[in-house]
Amino acid sequence: MANILLIDDDIELTSLLKEVLSFEGFDVSEANDGEAGLAAINDKIDLILLDVMMPKLNGMETLKRLRENWETPVLMLTAKGEEI
Repeated sequence: MANILLIDDDIELTSLLKEVLSFEGFDVSEANDGEAGLAAINDKIDLILLDVMMPKLNGMETLKRLRENWETPVLMLTAKGEEI
Protein backbone atom coordinates (compact mmCIF):
# COMPACT_ATOMS: atom_id res chain seq x y z
CA MET A 1 0.00 0.00 0.00
CA ALA A 2 1.05 3.63 -0.39
CA ASN A 3 3.26 5.51 2.06
CA ILE A 4 1.82 8.85 3.16
CA LEU A 5 3.62 11.64 4.99
CA LEU A 6 1.26 13.82 7.01
CA ILE A 7 2.65 17.26 7.91
CA ASP A 8 0.34 19.18 10.27
CA ASP A 9 0.82 21.04 13.55
CA ASP A 10 -2.61 19.97 14.88
CA ILE A 11 -1.64 16.88 16.88
CA GLU A 12 -5.27 15.76 17.42
CA LEU A 13 -6.08 15.99 13.72
CA THR A 14 -2.82 14.28 12.79
CA SER A 15 -3.58 11.41 15.15
CA LEU A 16 -7.12 11.02 13.79
CA LEU A 17 -6.02 11.12 10.14
CA LYS A 18 -3.23 8.64 10.83
CA GLU A 19 -5.68 6.25 12.50
CA VAL A 20 -8.20 6.45 9.63
CA LEU A 21 -5.59 6.13 6.88
CA SER A 22 -3.80 3.27 8.66
CA PHE A 23 -7.13 1.45 9.04
CA GLU A 24 -7.52 1.72 5.26
CA GLY A 25 -4.12 0.07 4.79
CA PHE A 26 -1.85 3.06 4.23
CA ASP A 27 1.52 3.40 5.93
CA VAL A 28 1.49 6.85 7.54
CA SER A 29 4.43 8.87 8.84
CA GLU A 30 3.83 12.16 10.58
CA ALA A 31 5.62 15.41 11.26
CA ASN A 32 4.26 18.29 13.31
CA ASP A 33 5.95 21.20 11.54
CA GLY A 34 7.34 22.06 8.13
CA GLU A 35 11.00 21.60 9.02
CA ALA A 36 10.38 18.15 10.52
CA GLY A 37 8.31 17.29 7.45
CA LEU A 38 11.10 18.25 5.07
CA ALA A 39 13.52 16.12 7.10
CA ALA A 40 11.13 13.14 6.91
CA ILE A 41 10.76 13.08 3.12
CA ASN A 42 12.39 10.14 1.36
CA ASP A 43 12.06 8.08 -1.83
CA LYS A 44 9.50 5.77 -0.22
CA ILE A 45 6.89 8.52 0.31
CA ASP A 46 4.10 8.28 -2.29
CA LEU A 47 1.95 11.21 -1.13
CA ILE A 48 2.28 14.17 1.22
CA LEU A 49 -0.69 15.69 3.07
CA LEU A 50 0.45 19.20 3.99
CA ASP A 51 -1.28 21.75 6.22
CA VAL A 52 -1.25 25.31 4.87
CA MET A 53 -1.32 27.14 8.20
CA MET A 54 1.53 26.09 10.50
CA PRO A 55 3.81 28.10 12.76
CA LYS A 56 7.52 28.52 11.98
CA LEU A 57 7.49 27.26 8.39
CA ASN A 58 4.01 27.49 6.84
CA GLY A 59 2.69 25.01 4.30
CA MET A 60 3.32 27.20 1.26
CA GLU A 61 6.97 27.77 2.21
CA THR A 62 7.35 24.08 3.05
CA LEU A 63 5.97 23.19 -0.40
CA LYS A 64 8.32 25.66 -2.08
CA ARG A 65 11.34 24.07 -0.35
CA LEU A 66 10.03 20.57 -0.98
CA ARG A 67 9.82 21.25 -4.72
CA GLU A 68 13.52 22.15 -4.84
CA ASN A 69 14.36 18.44 -4.52
CA TRP A 70 11.20 16.33 -4.72
CA GLU A 71 8.33 15.72 -7.16
CA THR A 72 6.19 13.79 -4.68
CA PRO A 73 2.45 14.55 -5.07
CA VAL A 74 1.10 16.92 -2.38
CA LEU A 75 -2.45 17.51 -1.17
CA MET A 76 -2.80 20.76 0.76
CA LEU A 77 -5.03 20.78 3.85
CA THR A 78 -6.56 23.99 5.13
CA ALA A 79 -9.24 25.27 7.45
CA LYS A 80 -9.26 28.61 5.65
CA GLY A 81 -12.53 29.65 4.08
CA GLU A 82 -10.96 31.62 1.23
CA GLU A 83 -8.74 30.85 -1.75
CA ILE A 84 -5.02 30.64 -1.10
